[in-house]
Amino acid sequence: MRVALRKSANPAVQRREQLLSARTRAAALRRAYPDVGQLRIELNFSDLGDHTPSPQLHTLYPAAPAFFRFVCPCADCDADFDLTAAVENLLEAVPGRKRTAASVSGKLNCHGVRLRDRAGSKACSMELHYKLISAPRSAE
Repeated sequence: MRVALRKSANPAVQRREQLLSARTRAAALRRAYPDVGQLRIELNFSDLGDHTPSPQLHTLYPAAPAFFRFVCPCADCDADFDLTAAVENLLEAVPGRKRTAASVSGKLNCHGVRLRDRAGSKACSMELHYKLISAPRSAE
């Protein structure tokens, strides 16, 4: 009897599935950052190519997963943008200080390789400009 071999999935698809699984396992925002009532994540992309992806806006409320990694918008890229450190810096609790609204901006370059460029090992040229805006949890 012949055993069918399982085909390996596209690496970009596997990467996205891994990110989805990690997002599912992430603690809720209310558990990770109890004083935060809302976190707004604005993502603007720029690329050297002809097609620049549309901006993205993510608004996270206390029940949302505290997961801050976003896949590169190039469908054939194998990387993601990790905003975890930026979010931690923004939302870091300072003892004795009441939480107030705050924001931070920054830029990240994609560290992945696009499928079409894999032979030459040319890095993805996508650049992310982000803005994080936090709002305190209202007194209940």
